[in-house]
Amino acid sequence: MWRYSEEGRVSKKKGFTLTEILITILVLAVLAGIALPGFSNAKKKAAANQAIAYLRTIRTAEKMYYARWKTYQAFANYTDIKTDLSAEVKTADYTFDVTSTSGTAFTATATKTSTGGTITLDQDGIFDATGSEVGYAPAS
Repeated sequence: MWRYSEEGRVSKKKGFTLTEILITILVLAVLAGIALPGFSNAKKKAAANQAIAYLRTIRTAEKMYYARWKTYQAFANYTDIKTDLSAEVKTADYTFDVTSTSGTAFTATATKTSTGGTITLDQDGIFDATGSEVGYAPAS
């Protein structure tokens, strides 16, 4: 940075003033404040979309199970889902289970581990959501 002396000559002092540094820090803080909430929402939406994909995988596997055994099966956890349905699901942000009523219908549920909100998918492909997940379930 060039500075002028009182006589009008150019001085070769290099460096930033305290004001310039504070303004730079302020601008960076404002940009971070704007970006972080958007990143957090994008992360939540991505996790919900992953859970929805897993629910669709479970539904397809249940349909295949029904075609072979003429009944839907209930599964209490992802280990049983993986073993009995051969459906690969991961449980980082959500836990999964399948409930069945008399073998003629089922509901696959993804429960958010931190909030308890749920996204459900039934044998007809109808989605529903409760709690903090209401905005994430797709239209059926």
